[in-house]
Amino acid sequence: MALGCAALVATSALALVVPYLLGRTIEALRGPAPSDAVPPLAVAMIAFAAAQATFRIASRILLFNAARKAEYDLRSDLFAHLLRQPPSFFRRYPVGDVMSRLTQDVQTVRAMWGPGVLNVVNTTFLFGTGVALMFGIDARLALWALLPYPLMVLVGRGFAGRLYRSSRDVQDYLGRVSAAVQEDLGGIGVIKAYTAEPERERRFARMADDLLRKNMRVTLLRGQLMPLLGGLGSVSVVVVLYVGGHAYVDGRIDLGQLVQFNAYLALLVWPTLAFGWMLSLFQRGIAAWKRLAALLDAEPTIVDGSGPDLPPEHVRGDIDIRHLSVEVDGRRVLDDVSLALPAGSVTALVGRTGAGKSVLVETLPRLIETPPGHIFLDGRDITTLPLASLRRAIGYAPQEAYLFSTTIADNIRHGLAHAGADPNDDVRIRRAAHAAGLDRDLAALPNGLDTLVGERGITLSGGQRQRVALARAIAAEPRVLILDDSLSSVDAQTEREILAQLDEVMRGRTTVLISHRIAAIRRADRIVVLDEGRVVATGTHDELLAAGGVYADLYRTEFEDADAGAEGVA
Repeated sequence: MALGCAALVATSALALVVPYLLGRTIEALRGPAPSDAVPPLAVAMIAFAAAQATFRIASRILLFNAARKAEYDLRSDLFAHLLRQPPSFFRRYPVGDVMSRLTQDVQTVRAMWGPGVLNVVNTTFLFGTGVALMFGIDARLALWALLPYPLMVLVGRGFAGRLYRSSRDVQDYLGRVSAAVQEDLGGIGVIKAYTAEPERERRFARMADDLLRKNMRVTLLRGQLMPLLGGLGSVSVVVVLYVGGHAYVDGRIDLGQLVQFNAYLALLVWPTLAFGWMLSLFQRGIAAWKRLAALLDAEPTIVDGSGPDLPPEHVRGDIDIRHLSVEVDGRRVLDDVSLALPAGSVTALVGRTGAGKSVLVETLPRLIETPPGHIFLDGRDITTLPLASLRRAIGYAPQEAYLFSTTIADNIRHGLAHAGADPNDDVRIRRAAHAAGLDRDLAALPNGLDTLVGERGITLSGGQRQRVALARAIAAEPRVLILDDSLSSVDAQTEREILAQLDEVMRGRTTVLISHRIAAIRRADRIVVLDEGRVVATGTHDELLAAGGVYADLYRTEFEDADAGAEGVA
């Protein structure tokens, strides 16, 4: 940037030399021996013009390249910063809005730093030096020439605030439009199922109309500003021709000086016209930067632990939860939960919808932040462990299975910390797919593990997506395995078969199993019953049935529903 600005100053300085040489040439042509004086001056003008062109090209290469590199760094830093944010961050900032900031706003900031800085430096130097040279020729004429400029500054300041507010309004609303489009495309299946296409099309048309009006407001302001400033700048030219013509007639300046003065004034025409465009560019850039700064200033609420690393081979998987309470969006979801999960045990969590089961398991890999002193892994507070170390020890298969738009194998490979660096990865991927009950599905797919699954895994069924996510969780062979109702989209018989296949995987690993089907978790070493965020009962299947309460109610409800379904089929 500094080199580009220096080259730009050199460009403007060389541009100011040419009018001086032009004035000298005019006087030489009126002299007694023009044939001797003019050729050297003409050669000098050509040389200075060539040098000016060289520095002009260099300044643009340096400044625009620097702005492009700044755009690259800014976008990369923003993406890395977003990856450090917890899931709760994206409840405040919809994905579509974040995408708008990462694309449109970053480009606007780049334009401010590229063409914007170029015009600021160019305008400042030309005005500062050019005006000084004009005063050197004739101070009175210079004062007349600059008479409209204070009014131009007032006009510019008057438009600046309106441009900023309108630009910020456009960029904020563009984020809302992007979020709406992203939401509609993500839920296209629901829209089609309920034939909601006409309503969503009308909604988008309304938003597009609003965005058009907001953009037109900015365009109207810019359209008013440019002619106003251009018109005021043209007044200077008329004034100089009138006052300067009288000065030449009166003999106060010669013809060469008048031509030189007009050439300096001509050099100020573009900076004058560019002032309005530059003002708009900076107002839009500042508005965009503030939107980006809001993302950059959002400190991750889940901070990486500063304690020593915990190598995977040293993890036993002993988990101790002590008096844990968690609030999500201002609502207490877990209330004074204490629970011990011995290494190698299988613990099932059951409870009514909203009891806090998923929130509890999300605290273990710190997907939801908890204060220090409440959750311990092998005796170490998880808030002191490096996040990479903690999450490497835990395999997590959520109920909502998210797949990336790549192959099944690559989706499973996400579970491997070294991401393909080990030649045994393919074997581990196939073993994980087998354990997740994917063998029959892979045989029916066109390319097996190399089948592309489309965006969010749209080409697979819900049960297939869940089993791919399950394979991803177990591929890394973690010491702690969390299955958060991760087989809810398969039928009860298939779930039991897959859990039976997982017996070998779960053996020796601390496993936390959540399922709404009692039959799927009755073989767990221990069953923990949650109700309204509190642990209300623990024990084996038979013990909890005998004790009655929430577990017995859930058991009766499940089998009454099953019996009713069987009678309906009959």
